[in-house]
Amino acid sequence: MFVLLAALLSGAMFYFSQGLADIWALAWFAPVPLLWLAYGRAPTWQVAVASAMAILAGSAYALQCYATLPLMIIVVVVAPQVVLFPMAVVFARAVQRRGPALLVLIAFPATWTAFEYLVGVVSPHGTYGSLAYSQVSAPLLIQGASLFGYVAVTFALCLFANTLAMAIRAKRNSVAAIATGLAVCAINVAFGMVRLAHSQPQTVRVAAMVDETATGHAWHAKTLQDASAVVEAYAQAIRSAAAQGATFVVTAESAMPLMASWEPAIKAQLAEVSKQANVHIVAGFNQMEPAGDIALSFQPDAATQFYAKRHPVPILEDRFVPGTQSGWLGDGRAMEICKDMDFPATIRADAAKGVRLVGVPAGDFGLDAWLHARMAVMRSVEGGFAMVRAANDGLVTVNDAQGRLIASKMAAPTGLTSVVADVPLGSGPTIYIRIGDVFAWLCLAISLLTGVSLGRHWLQSRQDARSGRLSP
Repeated sequence: MFVLLAALLSGAMFYFSQGLADIWALAWFAPVPLLWLAYGRAPTWQVAVASAMAILAGSAYALQCYATLPLMIIVVVVAPQVVLFPMAVVFARAVQRRGPALLVLIAFPATWTAFEYLVGVVSPHGTYGSLAYSQVSAPLLIQGASLFGYVAVTFALCLFANTLAMAIRAKRNSVAAIATGLAVCAINVAFGMVRLAHSQPQTVRVAAMVDETATGHAWHAKTLQDASAVVEAYAQAIRSAAAQGATFVVTAESAMPLMASWEPAIKAQLAEVSKQANVHIVAGFNQMEPAGDIALSFQPDAATQFYAKRHPVPILEDRFVPGTQSGWLGDGRAMEICKDMDFPATIRADAAKGVRLVGVPAGDFGLDAWLHARMAVMRSVEGGFAMVRAANDGLVTVNDAQGRLIASKMAAPTGLTSVVADVPLGSGPTIYIRIGDVFAWLCLAISLLTGVSLGRHWLQSRQDARSGRLSP
């Protein structure tokens, strides 16, 4: 009974914090019932099954958002969690049986953080599904990402939950460990308060826009005249934003059509808009021949730069050749495309060049609008840059380098959706950008060393037991 109850409670909290409800506070408590169960007398297999059930239930939002996509895309995202999360909980149980309280305190957070990091490195979907993203709606609690990346947020969540589970079990030798866990969580909050209070004097007026009607026409353009009409629809919107003072404008992913034979005329059309309106444009294009998901940057001084999406969506975008070039534009600016923002290492390499403002043409699937947008927001906190993101069938957003939304609108089904806002420029490379994934590797090292220690203890126990049976 208690096993089922723990699975249901944790599963519900994972679902409502990670999924469409966005009740971020529940993520801090979601692992508690499972850890409480693990630290009790329930058989290990029951703990593992309950943990798998809970994390699977918590991942149900993926089916809601992507039911129309090939099932394999969802399986690749969910399966590693269903396998690895129970392993992390069972591992924490083993440490609790044999290790000192302080090691018990960090075993679960370190192990699950290490697992999340490794999955994020090898998965074709990057860091999608990380517990950390549940907290983007609470900027106060994600500022640790500027120190150690998104994994710092995952670690803090798991540390708090583990501290509560240990407190509920209330062993006398755990008092110091529990106090330590609470103190670290309090420091995380205090750091967030300090970072959010930092003044941001230098601002720039920006705009993000999606025209779903024009984008629909873009996918059916057959002639240069068709393509020019789509570009002109966006050009008018860009001129309107510039008239409101915007100097940096971002359109959606695949907003306009492009073919090799049309390229000179299309480029000239947007370059003229950029020059006349004195606005820097980052525009998304559906390049039909050769097939490509690209963005072009147009600056008033006639500088033009090409960028190809570096992480096309598996299966859906297999026809695209992944890009290899940085999105760095100079003068503290960069451009990326949609799914590229799911990969911290990709963005960190650009952010290291001194990025303070990023333009992101994007495209989503309606229900996942905030789920996917918040992954990009986390990159802003990690990298120290403000971001302008425009997503077809998603959100049109502007956020600062601390992850606070300055402006946000859901793209309307037809016609133009745009926002114009003043956003503080980011400060540039953070500590995380400078040191990289040191914290993630530290968590991995702690987990491995703890596992080796437990293995040695188990072998020694077996040898002692065998020696006892053999002795006269």
